[in-house]
Amino acid sequence: MKKRIGIIALLLAGVAPLPLAAQPMAGREAQEEAEQASHQGVGKVVSVDRAKLRIKLAHEPIKSLGWSAMLMDFSVANASLLDGLKEGDAVRFELGKAKPEDLVWLIVKIEIELR
Repeated sequence: MKKRIGIIALLLAGVAPLPLAAQPMAGREAQEEAEQASHQGVGKVVSVDRAKLRIKLAHEPIKSLGWSAMLMDFSVANASLLDGLKEGDAVRFELGKAKPEDLVWLIVKIEIELR
């Protein structure tokens, strides 16, 4: 049984993605830059969940992250960011991270676009 587990582990290790250290230098630098920066986007409010501190946006592409236009739920950095927002509002927002090691982007600034 132990031999089977060892063989399975070796097989799975062969299909695992290369660690960050094995990626080309230019790709690693671009990834580090993207993770350290904040990113701006524009979109439309689909829903606001004040109890969960979340907002659903239909956003345009965010080129700095390589994201296409999509419908996404985002957490917000604090409850006051949701004040005055309602379904259908066109917004401009900024994404950041609570801590640099976090994997998830959250909204750190958002404002209604005046048209």
